This record gives sequence, structure tokens and C-alpha cells, in this order.
Amino acid sequence: MNLPEMHLIDAGLGLLLVSGADARTYLQGQLSADLLTLGENEVRLAACCSPQGRIQALPWIVARGDTLALIVPQALLESTQLRLRKYLLRAKAQIQAAPETLTVELLDPNALPTAAAELAAGEHRLTGDDSYLRLPGMTAVLHIGAPLQQGVINEWLPAWISAGLPQVHPSTHEAFIAQMLNVDLLGGISFEKGCYTGQEIIARAHFRGTIKRRMFRFQANCPPPLPGARIVTEGQHAGDVVTATATATGCELLAVISLAQLDKPLQLDGVETGQLERLPL
Repeated sequence: MNLPEMHLIDAGLGLLLVSGADARTYLQGQLSADLLTLGENEVRLAACCSPQGRIQALPWIVARGDTLALIVPQALLESTQLRLRKYLLRAKAQIQAAPETLTVELLDPNALPTAAAELAAGEHRLTGDDSYLRLPGMTAVLHIGAPLQQGVINEWLPAWISAGLPQVHPSTHEAFIAQMLNVDLLGGISFEKGCYTGQEIIARAHFRGTIKRRMFRFQANCPPPLPGARIVTEGQHAGDVVTATATATGCELLAVISLAQLDKPLQLDGVETGQLERLPL
């Protein structure tokens, strides 16, 4: 059954578990981040790309013992699993969706357990079977473990957008390259580690200085647009919505904008009240 796009966006966070003797070396050749140097107390963003350098998924990754846990939107869980299995061949690695007894939840910062209360941005702490991690710019903390009964924030997307963290959805699958979504600025690309799928395009944009579009944060007095919605200025295409969420006065969104048009009046295409106001990122 094909679910409506907004339903897919709100479907929650999913978890892939990658284990086996070749888990790290295999993912090293598939994702943009350096996973051989990922420490047990770190959380790292990575881009999973097509051979043409287009982003298919943006997992946040932590090490849970010998297993790497990849956090992705539930709507992309199956496609990301299939994509990462595509080149597995004889590598000694297993890529599985986490069992229902292991979930990803966003915790209210006012109800954090002691193990999570003092986490710094980008830090991961494994306590028994429970992982706690704080993403850059967030006050809330992500929990990996058995489902909790209290202190859970049901909607993850507003926290992502407020923190300026990019994400892709089914409708924006392969719509952007990594630098458009600021993945390099968030430490999600290693330019020294060697080859991975999509590396040639990403490296060319970096070393030739050809990055003409970047992601910014905005608000508007209208309902949230769908990912991929066009943004225009003076009748010209200026950018595209990355992701959006409703607020008390309209919506807040992340969008990739042409740097040449960033300081011009920007508006959601076809939305009368869709004038954009830039927010700090």
C-alpha cells in the first residue's frame, strides 16, 4: 500500500544493525564518513550515495560493541538495507533491521536519565544494552534500547530541523549531493580515507570549489511543504525544500538554496503566504 508522503515522514526512526568481521571495512567502502576511526563514545553522520554522488540515506552511526548501529527514518529503512546489501558479495558482514525489542526514541531533555543528562554534542554512551547519544545542536537525546514507558518525544522531525540537521525522504531520494545538505560541515565526509560509492563526485565538488548550493533554515506563515517542493525568487527556481514541520504560526523548514540567490526574496512556489524568513543555522 502506498502511504501518503506526510505519513511516511512522521513514521518514526528506524535502526539497522551491521555486524560481522568485515562490518567496518565494508561500510568504509559504502559511506562517506571514516568509520574505521569511529570511537565507542562518538556518533558520526555519513552519506549513503549512488555512484553519481546523490544521497540515498543519511544515517547517524554509533558503535555498540562489535556492531554498528545506523539510525535512519523508518520510511527509508527497507530501501537503505537493500542498498547496503547490494555490494556485500563475500564480505563477512550482516545487515539487519533491529528487532522490535530494540528501538530508537527521542527523549525529553527534562526527563533524561543520569547516564544521558551530561552528554556533549556528538557524544555516545553505552550503558549495558542502552545507548544514549546527543546529535549536534540538539537538547534532546536519542536512546537505543528497549522501548521506554515515559519521557519519550513522539515526533523526531522538529528537533532535527531546529538543530539544522539534514535528512532525506522517499521523495528526495537522490535529489541532493552531500555538500548541498552540509554533510561536510557536520563532519560526515572524510576526504582522506579513499574510495567509497559516490566519492568521485563529492571529492570533485570539494577540491574544485564548485559548491553552488547549500542548506539553510527558514520559517514561513503557511502549512509545511512537502520535501522537494520548489522555492522561487523573482519567478526563477532558487532552491528546494529538504524537510519541513508545522509550528504554532506556520512552519519551519530546511531548504537547499542557490548561493547566488540567497539574499533575494524567497517564496514557496505557488503558496501566497509562503514567503521565507531565514533563521540561524
